[in-house]
Amino acid sequence: MNGLLHDMIQQGIASYGARYAESPSEPLSMKGKGYFGMLPSSEGVSTEISATNDQGMSFPLLVPTLTQQEVNYLLQGGQPTEDIYNKAMMFAQSRQASGQSPFAEPTELRMPVGLLESR
Repeated sequence: MNGLLHDMIQQGIASYGARYAESPSEPLSMKGKGYFGMLPSSEGVSTEISATNDQGMSFPLLVPTLTQQEVNYLLQGGQPTEDIYNKAMMFAQSRQASGQSPFAEPTELRMPVGLLESR
């Protein structure tokens, strides 16, 4: 990989809609709509809000195992708590164990529990 894309990854920059690549050898992949679609957040909209573990595995923090309060907390710009991180990591590991990506496929869009309730 050469040129601008290589330089962007070296600097930790990902184009809009792309997941951050941990290294130049990691393929650049595009973000999807996450498990809940585009949700209003303190930054405009959010779909995945990703994290990376100590082994370099990237995974989404906005997962179906979170409570509505935890989802709202992340959408308001809160840093993931230990509980949020652990729930998301366990969800990702479960998906990987069954041969799936930790990230939602386009057919896995769902309504978050309590989204229709007032915040």
